Amino acid sequence: MDFDVTPLMREEVRDLPVYSPGRSPEEVARELGISHCVKMASNENPLGPSPLALRALAEALPTAHLYPDVDCHRLREALSLRLGVTAECLLVTHGADEAFDLLAYAFLERGDEVVVGDPTFSSYELAARTMGAAVRRVPLREYRQDIPAMLEAIGARTKLVILCSPLNPTGTTVSAAELEAAVEGLPRSALLVLDEAYLEYVTDPEHPESLHYFRDCAGMVIARTFSKIYGLAGLRVGYVVCHPAVREALEKVKLPFNVNRLGQVAALAALDDEEHLRRSREVNEHGKRRLYGVLEETGFAYVPTQANFILVKDRDRGDLYGELLRRGIIVRAGEALGVPGHVRITIGDEAQNDRLEEALRDIAGKG
Repeated sequence: MDFDVTPLMREEVRDLPVYSPGRSPEEVARELGISHCVKMASNENPLGPSPLALRALAEALPTAHLYPDVDCHRLREALSLRLGVTAECLLVTHGADEAFDLLAYAFLERGDEVVVGDPTFSSYELAARTMGAAVRRVPLREYRQDIPAMLEAIGARTKLVILCSPLNPTGTTVSAAELEAAVEGLPRSALLVLDEAYLEYVTDPEHPESLHYFRDCAGMVIARTFSKIYGLAGLRVGYVVCHPAVREALEKVKLPFNVNRLGQVAALAALDDEEHLRRSREVNEHGKRRLYGVLEETGFAYVPTQANFILVKDRDRGDLYGELLRRGIIVRAGEALGVPGHVRITIGDEAQNDRLEEALRDIAGKG
């Protein structure tokens, strides 16, 4: 039965692209007839979830028939103690992605503008365009967000300026001087949104502590997640640090039970799992140094990273993504991320990195 839904759709939605999360190992295995595929595409923690979170989940499963705490009270209180901000400054979200949707729903309307780096995480633009806002993309400089140019791009209708540090897809960060400039240059009519999804992987001792700036900047909104280093991507738990007035606005547009009961329990337990965080950082740093060496030996240039992924240039091979895929290794193609001629590779565990090294050496003729 034919049915044209287009006339019923909002104009902003008609041409909106659908977010693509990348391909699953099962899909690739079926298509290529490969028995075992390695997924190094979605920046997931190769160690899996926090063991403390798994234990808490097992204990909480019998309560899954109950609605979750609508205010995420226990998790907000724990975050408040950990971060040194009041609970009134914290909103728990359905992953960090929901934060960007809520900011768009609460603050953007047709004709407003959002300033972002180009490329950056695509969810920012999807959220803005859903509300009819225009997106001003400011090209990166040497794989880093160009903060002076982003400040110059702010106009009378700019409502959000979004920075990502470490930046997805390049792994570069915003320096203290750059963050200070962004805070000082932010007009009172806009919010400065800082996405710190990969913060816990940062090892640069000069990386700025965003909470220090937040305490003096009412217009700053910090988004973080339990999806990456905590290993809870499948449970979708994130949080926002913001002024209580901003939190109140976001509360008006969020779903009543936006974060499920098990997600809240797991995040609360994971927050105290210092050993899991230590091991995750250790595995990531070891893998990073190893892959840097392999890439250098095989002639592939890369961008030094502060995250758990590495952006790699294709070199003279136009389809490094396809070459790796045919060898059973799933990475993210640069075209989909706004960086054609590159692939983004998640840093894996020892076995995953073994597979990647073997494939890169084979492709480069150095096996």
